[in-house]
Amino acid sequence: MLLREPFASLEGHTAVVTGGARGIGFQVADSLRSIGMSLLLIDRDGDELDRAVKAMRAAEGTGEVAGVTADLGADDLAGVETALDELAPVTVWVNNAGGVSHQAAEDTDPATFEGLFRNNVVSALRGGQLAFRRMTAAGAAGGAIVNITSLVTEKVLPERLSYSTSKAALGNVTRHMAQEWGPHGIRVNAVSPGYIDSRLTQWPDDDPRQISKLATMGTLALRRLGQASDIADTVLYLISPLASYVTGQTIFVDGGWHLT
Repeated sequence: MLLREPFASLEGHTAVVTGGARGIGFQVADSLRSIGMSLLLIDRDGDELDRAVKAMRAAEGTGEVAGVTADLGADDLAGVETALDELAPVTVWVNNAGGVSHQAAEDTDPATFEGLFRNNVVSALRGGQLAFRRMTAAGAAGGAIVNITSLVTEKVLPERLSYSTSKAALGNVTRHMAQEWGPHGIRVNAVSPGYIDSRLTQWPDDDPRQISKLATMGTLALRRLGQASDIADTVLYLISPLASYVTGQTIFVDGGWHLT
């Protein structure tokens, strides 16, 4: 059972989750609301976002829930700024939005590479900058930013050049933010998932990616696929006072895959 005491200081504050309409983002948002935070969900898919906001509002929880359809890697962020103006102070920001591609190195085209960099790095940079401005505004007292990276920053997997390069860059962005924003009381960390049970890791039985996934499961120390809740629990730790002296870190939540 989740102990609420470590999170008491976050009740009534706002958490922002990008890519919050489904999967890991939705689970993270649900966990943040369970500790009494208000939420702003940001997602590029307006239909999915509407469903997520309605589901969140119908669930137990006292905090407000708002949603903005936006792509932080490309869009004008005026709508996000307006939504934030209407909510409580931002204390937590989770950069979860991103994309993936499957192209071999010899087939990787510049457009795909640049697109993944914009989705996975530029969006987190702009989200972090928004968080920084909000957290350092008059009356704000620091906060926590969590970037969702990937185990592919450490493992070379086939057809992942664009994805792994962008996620590795996000790890470096995390460290720079942590170093520069620490004096303002802002902690910045990353969570690096392995295989997580989601729509992005579900393929037909004869798909090479599915075959590779099942083979990998047999080598993991914990011998199971991860769940979105595993990532959400780690985010909760990182944004809580329990991690008050933790910054600039990447925590691998991968069932031990990095050990192989």
